[in-house]
Amino acid sequence: MPIIRNILRVQGGSAKAAALFDFIADRTLGRGSVDFNRITPMPPWVFREATNRDLLKKYGEENCSRGWCMQNWGCAQNVLHPEETQRLYDNGDTLRFDTEDNDVWELIQKLSLIFKDVYLDYLWASEDVGSNVGAMQFKDGEILIEFIPAAGSRVAVEKSLDILGARAADFGLVYDPNSGNYEYRGSDSLGKA
Repeated sequence: MPIIRNILRVQGGSAKAAALFDFIADRTLGRGSVDFNRITPMPPWVFREATNRDLLKKYGEENCSRGWCMQNWGCAQNVLHPEETQRLYDNGDTLRFDTEDNDVWELIQKLSLIFKDVYLDYLWASEDVGSNVGAMQFKDGEILIEFIPAAGSRVAVEKSLDILGARAADFGLVYDPNSGNYEYRGSDSLGKA
């Protein structure tokens, strides 16, 4: 299960950013945290415990937590480590949070329908560098900018590294000028880039 780093930036002034961040905050942690239930609440009938085939058959995948989350939030569960997200928040216009397996651009698009008068810049990158990476800008539910590079391309790797705040060598990647792309060199080449 790769972790996805998500970045949400609000353009429209500090008061509007604060209002949006208060709206999506986990109520027990406060501004800087993120709780997807604040955007699309999980209904009370959803089975939230660990499931097996019998329970999935009984309730239906869409009525069990993981299936419902995938269908309505775009990822398998709520934000990972919201307390860490809150601790790292600097009271600015940008939040960083992690999700499991997938980006949540459709949820951010929905959030832009709630906060119609701001621009929402949303970037994401998988720790599986060069795959599941992109950037979008929303306003009032509209996608204004969409940048999703081809998986494994030089652009995808470099955008991933930028979003993750990492270097190629951190992931065993080395740029090969002959191919014009990054290559995995494994642990033997770490630090030699």
